[in-house]
Amino acid sequence: MRLIFIFCMLIVAVPAFAVEPLVPEEFIGDWLPTDNACDSKLGIKVEKDSVTLFNGADSKSFGDLDICYSCEGGAQYSGEVVWLLPEFHSGNGVQFTVYFNANEEKGITVIQFEKKEKENIKKRFPLHDVKLRKCKRKT
Repeated sequence: MRLIFIFCMLIVAVPAFAVEPLVPEEFIGDWLPTDNACDSKLGIKVEKDSVTLFNGADSKSFGDLDICYSCEGGAQYSGEVVWLLPEFHSGNGVQFTVYFNANEEKGITVIQFEKKEKENIKKRFPLHDVKLRKCKRKT
């Protein structure tokens, strides 16, 4: 009887620990090209569970985020670059990767679109390899 109780408690407790990866607070916000003012209409909005690309009135949101702290250099990596991969487990395929602290530059973010990205998002949102900085957007 005691084993059944422990088993039942484990079943209830395990889902509480199965938490989706959340974007660290320091990366949440609007990221705009470094050569534009903070009123740019082109950029990305990073939230705790989604990334939205925007260009004027056009926007596209992506969820199912995966965060990787060691993808830049493997298990022994101790640098600053953090990867964010939208639609990682969804079956839609990762269309782009967001690199926070890109090239070990703290506060700089870069997006790289995959060669086989869908929906022509690379043309809709011309941000491939553009240096971005966190800005408080003037809307």
